Amino acid sequence: MRWAFGVLLFISIIQSLAGCAWVNNDPVAMKVPGSTEQVTPCVANNLGKEFRDAVPVVEHGNTPGSREITLNAPRGAMVGFVTLEPLPSGGTAITYYDGQLYWPNRMSSGLWPDVARDNWHRAERAVLQCTPKSA
Repeated sequence: MRWAFGVLLFISIIQSLAGCAWVNNDPVAMKVPGSTEQVTPCVANNLGKEFRDAVPVVEHGNTPGSREITLNAPRGAMVGFVTLEPLPSGGTAITYYDGQLYWPNRMSSGLWPDVARDNWHRAERAVLQCTPKSA
């Protein structure tokens, strides 16, 4: 009986610690040719189309020359945000962070947040549309 109690205690401790880990929440990072000023309008427009956000919010980032784009769902919750950082080589580093990092993992009003498995692919598709096609 003591052994079973010890195993249950061990499992509950591991579960409480494992729940705090970020599992499969790595951001999507890409490199795009062109300056941040050139790439931002295209990326914001394509992300707005992919995520059905009529007006993505574009703000200045924390570092000089960087931008941040916030994407909202049609119901008003945040779907994710994108950072655009200038690279010393002349390109732009684009990183997409999913809204799951900031949303509660419980239902509210009987609806789950607007998080879908394909959010990563939608962000990647929007960014790839802004890269020049090579011949």
